[in-house]
Amino acid sequence: MKYTLREARMLRDKTITEISEFLGVTRATYMKWENDSGLIRVSVAKKIADYLDMDIKNIFF
Repeated sequence: MKYTLREARMLRDKTITEISEFLGVTRATYMKWENDSGLIRVSVAKKIADYLDMDIKNIFF
């Protein structure tokens, strides 16, 4: 099953603050990614997938 970035984060019970701090980005930057108004580099997408313990193929970025 595929999840949006927001759905994947919520499924793993993570907050925007937790994941943005892990990634070293501002909350605003992460929120742009969730709202599809920012481009995510592959390396960052991989970090997000690893942090959420999900296969990168199962998340829409």
